Amino acid sequence: MTTDNHTAAHKDYRAHGAMLLAMVLFGLMATFSKDVLTRGGITGPQLVAFRICGAAVLFWVGSLFIPQQRVERRDLLRIVGASFFGFVMAQGGYIVGLSLTSPINATIELTTMPIFTLILSSILLHERITARRALGIIMGFTGAVLLITRTTAGDGRPTDFRGDLLILVSQVGYAFYLTHYSPVIRKYDAFTFNKWTFTFASLMILPFTLPQLMHIDWQAMSLKTAGEIVYIVAAATFFTFLLVVWAQRRLLPTTVSVYNYVQPFVTVVASMVMGLAAPQWIHAIAATLIFTGVWQVTRGNS
Repeated sequence: MTTDNHTAAHKDYRAHGAMLLAMVLFGLMATFSKDVLTRGGITGPQLVAFRICGAAVLFWVGSLFIPQQRVERRDLLRIVGASFFGFVMAQGGYIVGLSLTSPINATIELTTMPIFTLILSSILLHERITARRALGIIMGFTGAVLLITRTTAGDGRPTDFRGDLLILVSQVGYAFYLTHYSPVIRKYDAFTFNKWTFTFASLMILPFTLPQLMHIDWQAMSLKTAGEIVYIVAAATFFTFLLVVWAQRRLLPTTVSVYNYVQPFVTVVASMVMGLAAPQWIHAIAATLIFTGVWQVTRGNS
């Protein structure tokens, strides 16, 4: 093996390791977020504010140590739109939805995003939906419906279907973010783009979440809850966004998409250990339908 080939292979291994680590961190976030929401005395809007505003601060601090990239004025409106769909609607909807459903449901439903991306691509970009892809869409939605109507929480109570619907809506928002705002996403480096999108998203949510933040009893907050919030902001948001962007530049898109399936398994194990959810046979059926549907939709994509 030549030196160049050895270096390229080494870089690929590093990229695979980065994606694996990012998906493990994402998978644990669902469990820790649910624990904060159910046992930590923190509401969904409060956690949304912690995550989005905290990440904005970290990206601004991080950007001070790298070469600055100027944002063109004509891109500002598109970045504002990306902030709403990719962060307020997607990230905010996910957290609030998670407060109403189980972490297992939430992480399985996250894998439906490629299906919504295809549907929006067919509408916005006129991408053709073949019979195989149509079958994948039907299978994915069938699995999602099973999760919404047939699952229970860890304590045996039915999950609130509004939480599952919110998470599915959040995936629609993220799919629109990826399809409609792809040019501006690719135009800027990770620090520049994320610091502005998280900043605009913070400005959008603070008028609604600030009153709730003012009522947090900081003295009553346990160290465990505070540690979980720090993990959600620093590890599962700031660090993972950087890892995924770095790996995406070195791996094929189809390879990157496969790593999404790591999240449900991490969440299931962590939720069982922490007693936050009880896996059921319906989870296996729904996950099989959704995963197979996503595979049908993404198979053959360039």
